[in-house]
Amino acid sequence: MAALTTASPRNDGRNRTRWRVIDTGALDPFSNMALDEAILRGYSHHSAPPTLRIYGWKPAALSIGYSQDPGEELDLERCLREPMPFVRRLTGGGIILHDDELTYSLVCSKEDLGIPRAVLSSYSVICSFLIEFYKALGIDAAFARDVITDEALGSPSALCFAAKEKHDIVISGRKIGGNAQKRTRNIIFQHGSIPLGPGRGRETAFLRRAPAADIARCSISLEEAAGRRLATGELSPVLIGAFERSFNLKLVPGRLSDTEKTVFLDLLAMKYRSDDWNYRRMDGIRYAAGMAQ
Repeated sequence: MAALTTASPRNDGRNRTRWRVIDTGALDPFSNMALDEAILRGYSHHSAPPTLRIYGWKPAALSIGYSQDPGEELDLERCLREPMPFVRRLTGGGIILHDDELTYSLVCSKEDLGIPRAVLSSYSVICSFLIEFYKALGIDAAFARDVITDEALGSPSALCFAAKEKHDIVISGRKIGGNAQKRTRNIIFQHGSIPLGPGRGRETAFLRRAPAADIARCSISLEEAAGRRLATGELSPVLIGAFERSFNLKLVPGRLSDTEKTVFLDLLAMKYRSDDWNYRRMDGIRYAAGMAQ
């Protein structure tokens, strides 16, 4: 296994121009989660700058929240038969079907974006760039807490899109995408999905129990919101521009370091492709002292 080596200091919050953006395109579910964690580990060990990553999923796959039990939530026989792969995320929350979507992840310190200490408040600060993204596309989006008053917010569900939290983003009262966060000391990792086209609700076929909510009715895709199909290629620059405007910084195109690539391959082979992690949440991979756990 690779031990990360210390490099130049990361952004200290006074200079917000050293952010990196990486567009990795569509990857398989195990590679996507391993790559997110490799970037998190690199940043936490001072060998990588704060990073925004943009990506997609191929083939379609389910991701489950960190604390979910796939044996209780998923029809595992059907997942194997279809096949429909699933991967456990580092973050909490419910099951998401990743297919026709644009996904982002970011790694930074609270100082990098001026993020408040409270977790829920930090969601609002970080997700403000998504509101700006939808605004740039001519779509009126808002946080659920600001526009929804006639239904309960925060009701639990095994499916991400079947429940609304106060900090979720809604369009015409319907939830678009989902976002989840993990904190390690002063470091924040967050990722989220933006569904591009209709088709939500297919994930219910892989559940052991049907959700109470109608996913197609309580959620919305970008195509439905915009009234036209938007390609990933035209959306990435809009997302990058929204991020830069929201946080008054410059994103510089970058790539993985050799160390990050090595850590990624370790995580892919020894963690995210393993039944120990995906079925039992057992993480057997360890790195040198100072690495994110």
